[in-house]
Amino acid sequence: MNKGIIYLCMALLCFACNDSDAGNTLPLSFQTIQMENNSNFVTLTAITDGDAKDASFEWSIPSKNLRLTGRSVVCYFEQKGTYEVTLTSEWNSQKGSITKTITIENDSYYHQQGEQLWWNDEFTSYTLDKMAWNYDIGTEGWGNSEKQNYTSSSENSFIRDGKLVIRALKLDGKTGEEKGDFTSARIMTKGKIEINRGRVEVRAKVPGVKGTVPAIWFYGKNAYPCYSELDMMEYVAYEKNKIHGTAHTTATLANPKEETNVSSGTIMVNDVETSFHIYGMNWTDEKVEFYVDDPSNVYLSFTPSQKDNPRFWPFNSELYLIMNVSVGGTWGSRYGIDLDKFPLEMEIDYVRIFKKN
Repeated sequence: MNKGIIYLCMALLCFACNDSDAGNTLPLSFQTIQMENNSNFVTLTAITDGDAKDASFEWSIPSKNLRLTGRSVVCYFEQKGTYEVTLTSEWNSQKGSITKTITIENDSYYHQQGEQLWWNDEFTSYTLDKMAWNYDIGTEGWGNSEKQNYTSSSENSFIRDGKLVIRALKLDGKTGEEKGDFTSARIMTKGKIEINRGRVEVRAKVPGVKGTVPAIWFYGKNAYPCYSELDMMEYVAYEKNKIHGTAHTTATLANPKEETNVSSGTIMVNDVETSFHIYGMNWTDEKVEFYVDDPSNVYLSFTPSQKDNPRFWPFNSELYLIMNVSVGGTWGSRYGIDLDKFPLEMEIDYVRIFKKN
C-alpha cells in the first residue's frame, strides 16, 4: 500500500549510479520528484523508452528488506544513512537493471517522535486500492438534509496524476433544489484500515464553491451508545479560507452542552482553495490535536474534562477515515448553492498514518 508521488528537498538526497546497468537490453533509468516537505519520503519514478510503457518494474532496497512494484513508488527512509536502490524491468523479452545510492542526511520528524509509518496511500495506481477503501453510497440526506447522491462512479472519484479526485456534479436538467440533484463520492476505510490513536496527515486541496463542504474525518460506532467523531478538516466556502476541526462526543452534542473544554477550532489558511495543504491530527491517550501543514501549527487541542467517562472521551476504540464532498445541507448551504460553479473537485495527494513504536 506504500504508493505515491511525493516531492522532496533536493539538498537532502545524493545519488550515484554504479555499473550494474552494463549489458542491459532495455534502456532504463529512474528519477526523484521533489518538494519542500517530508524529505524522508522519496518518490522513485522509472524512465524507459516510449515503447516500453507496459514494462514491469520492481524496486529493491536490501537494507530495508523492501520490495515494491510499479513505475512510480514512494519509499520512506525514517533514518539518516546511505541506501542502495535497485530497479529491474522487463518488457518484450528485454531486461534492464540499474542501482543508485541515496543518502538521507536527517532522521525524520516522525522517527524522532518515536513514531513509525503504519499505513499510507500515495495514489500512484490507476485505481483505488480495494484492500483499503470502500464507497458509501446513497441519497439519504446523511443526517444533514444534504442533496447529493453518493456514488461509486468513476465520474465522481478517480485517480489523476498521482492524486485521488473527488468530484461533485450537478445533474443535467435538475434545478438543484431536490435530494439527488447532485452526485459526489464518499470514500472510506471502514472495516479495512481503522485506528485507535496515532498521527494522521492528509495532503489535499479543497474546492471553494458556496453550498459545498469538503471534509476529511474519522468516525466509528464501537463506542456505542456514546458518540465518537473526529473532524480533521471541514471547509464551508462562504467562510473564505477558514478551516474547521472538531471533536464530537455525546457530551459536546448534548443540549445543553455538557463538555466545558473547547472541542472545536478554526484556522485561517489564505490559499486553501488554490494550494495543497497538510491536514493533520495527533490522537494520543491524553488528547486529540488538529494542525495544518506542520505539527507545531496546532489550532485545537481537545483535552476532555472527564477522561474516564465515555460520554466525554469515547476515543478508546477504532475509527475509520472518511473523505467526501457534500452538497447542500443545513450548514453548507446556509447562504445557497452556487449552481453555476459545478463540477468541482477535492484533490488528495496522500494519506499517511503513523503510530508510536
